Amino acid sequence: MSLDSVKAPRGRPKTLNRNHILEIAMLAYWQSGTRDVSINEICRQANVSKPGLYREFGNEDGLMTAVLHAYLQAVLMPLLEVLQSERPFHQVLDELVMFIAEEPPEQQVAKGCLMVKMRESSMLLGQKTQSQIVKSHKEILGRYETWIQGCQDNGSFRSEMPPAFAAVYIDAQFTNALAQLARGDDRAMVKSILETSLSVFR
Repeated sequence: MSLDSVKAPRGRPKTLNRNHILEIAMLAYWQSGTRDVSINEICRQANVSKPGLYREFGNEDGLMTAVLHAYLQAVLMPLLEVLQSERPFHQVLDELVMFIAEEPPEQQVAKGCLMVKMRESSMLLGQKTQSQIVKSHKEILGRYETWIQGCQDNGSFRSEMPPAFAAVYIDAQFTNALAQLARGDDRAMVKSILETSLSVFR
């Protein structure tokens, strides 16, 4: 997933700017992973002191929690608005597959999805961040379930899978595909595997 609208601003802020720090940290975590980015590096890139950053976010756990929440609101939720479409189930599902598997634009800031990366390393993260991951994931699953339930009601979702189970299944396939892409796996192969795993709905 990309965040074209979130790019490191030119120049350095003269005073602490919360949004500026969140943008810097989000891009750093997204590109390099939470385990390979230090608070010192974020402070250097954002041109803020560590005490100043801690005053704003409490600690590294607080910063990561704020970053994940910002990523959810700025990147994932706008993308999931496609689920509110009244188009048939398979049309929307195919659009989601294409978005995940298509060749990323040159300006894409990082491979994969920050949410997926943080979920994969959640046991190494702070308690607040872990709680935010669980909360965000539940929100995403809820969006999927509502979409599938609506498609079941209008007759375009004909699988015998209960909507709640189907939501978890679809999320698992997307998560696996995004993790593969983040590792640098062949995009065509990832798309083929994803389409095969979702063929249960055909």
